[in-house]
Amino acid sequence: MTRRWSLISLITVLALALAFVVVQLVTWESPAEEASGGKPGPAQSGGAAALRGDGWWPLHGSGTARAGERDAVPNDLVGWTQDGPNGGALSLDGDGGAANVGIPVLDTAGKDYSVAARVRLGTDEGFRTAVSQDGPGISTFFLQYSAADERFAFSLPGSRTLAEKTGKPETGRWYHLVGTYSQDEKTMRIYVDGSPAGERKASAQPRKPGNLVIGRGRSGGRPADYWKGDIADVHVYERELTAAEVSALSSGEPE
Repeated sequence: MTRRWSLISLITVLALALAFVVVQLVTWESPAEEASGGKPGPAQSGGAAALRGDGWWPLHGSGTARAGERDAVPNDLVGWTQDGPNGGALSLDGDGGAANVGIPVLDTAGKDYSVAARVRLGTDEGFRTAVSQDGPGISTFFLQYSAADERFAFSLPGSRTLAEKTGKPETGRWYHLVGTYSQDEKTMRIYVDGSPAGERKASAQPRKPGNLVIGRGRSGGRPADYWKGDIADVHVYERELTAAEVSALSSGEPE
């Protein structure tokens, strides 16, 4: 009888333990879900992999792409520096140097898109474009510096969004820039060092996209607005990055 009651007690204890485990599995939330109110965070919806983008050119001594179909091919007027935020950068003299991807990476006429770069100004004079995509006669977008406004800017033909929430950029200092455009909202935004810096409504006119270019823009059918300074870690995305994603990218490059 004693052995029978011992067996019954053991079965009861095991049943209670199993019930506790089941309850824990049902109610458990990951730290990421708890921090976001039960909603998946960036790591659960793509995370670092999603931030690689549709094109990624680290520019750490070469134009080799870590994401996308094509490398960025520098012309003979560019140089390289080891003094970059993550190990190196494209160095430009503002007088003809650029790196050309050779294809249109973004559908700027029909889809949302974002462009990011780490930049260092070597001058505070003139228009200086870090990343653009050629169009017929004029770039379809410009991620740039505007000396007329003394601000970083994200520009479309006929529209310019200024980084109004930041002061005049300092020469010789590294900044992280992101420009985004939403086709549905007709809204363009610029972020500086991971924080929202400006936005405005701007209806982009459909234009046949040309080559993605690092280090210059295009205006009047000719190359223009050559960057003077350094550029690294260029990304492009055929979607609009969220503010949280911009902050994460500004904090560190994806693996």
